[in-house]
Amino acid sequence: MMVDLKGVSKTFQGVAGNAVDAVGEVDLAVERGNILSIIGPSGCGKSTLLYMIGGLLPPSAGTIHVGGSQIVKPDPRIGIVFQEFRIFPWMNVLKNVRFGLDLKRVGSEEERSESARRYIKMVGLTGFENHLPKELSGGMKQRVAIAQTFACEPEVVLMDEPLGSVDALTRETLQDEVLKMWEASQKTILLVTHSIEEAIYLGHRVVVMSPRPSRVLKIFDVPLPFPRTREMRTSSIATELRSEIWNLVREGVT
Repeated sequence: MMVDLKGVSKTFQGVAGNAVDAVGEVDLAVERGNILSIIGPSGCGKSTLLYMIGGLLPPSAGTIHVGGSQIVKPDPRIGIVFQEFRIFPWMNVLKNVRFGLDLKRVGSEEERSESARRYIKMVGLTGFENHLPKELSGGMKQRVAIAQTFACEPEVVLMDEPLGSVDALTRETLQDEVLKMWEASQKTILLVTHSIEEAIYLGHRVVVMSPRPSRVLKIFDVPLPFPRTREMRTSSIATELRSEIWNLVREGVT
């Protein structure tokens, strides 16, 4: 499903009553079934942009359309994976992943459990279905959150730095699992990240944002084929693209 932003901006009221411009005049189009990585300096409004697309924040100006429909509130076609582990501590892994399906009453309970188990397997948690979150590591909790979002079968998935709080090895493993779920579903994904390597490895394109108020500095196509392989992480193409993106980010900050 295509995502289309035209002239989108966001201004907040500061504690002293002054206006704080977080996002300014963003035009952006994401083709159906593509992964778009969004990168930029801390505090530049990347998450704010994502939450406006998800209908959690209204834009101060401009319009956001998903699949041709204007977004003015949360939409069941859009799923969000947050930075924090937004899972229920009193529910086991299976019930957490099945939660959205239970709310929608999709099929029978057995069918919902079967669907949840499929996504649990995709994120490498088979055997942990009956475990509570307190029995899981941070990386495993994030796996649950990712599976929970994908299990609801949204057409667009927004990911707000979902892998930023795990160790480097776990992060690379989760990146591969996200790619496997994308390959199986071909969903449209918008990923906010601080990692240039992650942005390149996961994305069809990488959008570099300026400091606040954020605007699009440049959009890079990632000339790496799918499926992605670990060897591509250190390929000359990825290395050259990383250098080009890093130089642009650095120039934008200084």
